[in-house]
Amino acid sequence: MAQQDKTPYICHIFVCTFTRSGERKSCGDEEGIELRAVLKTAVGARGWKKWVRVSQSGCLGRCDKGPNVMIYPQGIWYSQTSLDDVEEIMHDVEKILRDRLAELHTQ
Repeated sequence: MAQQDKTPYICHIFVCTFTRSGERKSCGDEEGIELRAVLKTAVGARGWKKWVRVSQSGCLGRCDKGPNVMIYPQGIWYSQTSLDDVEEIMHDVEKILRDRLAELHTQ
């Protein structure tokens, strides 16, 4: 039986990097791959690797609104995300970390 554990991260950022051939839009063709790399670098530069994980994901099913980025377990979803949105996402992650670390400190 699989072992169930709590996530070791305060938040986990998933970036759709799915690419498809043909005419339908896909996140990987719309900066998704670059976006993941930039987010990962931004998390590392801030020293957050202990609390924040950035991962690529397959198709999230909202290709027409991509690139899509999700933050879990908070359930935050960004659509039509571009490299210009990285600082906004980092600001949101910083607030999540600040709130959660303050909560842990008072326990």
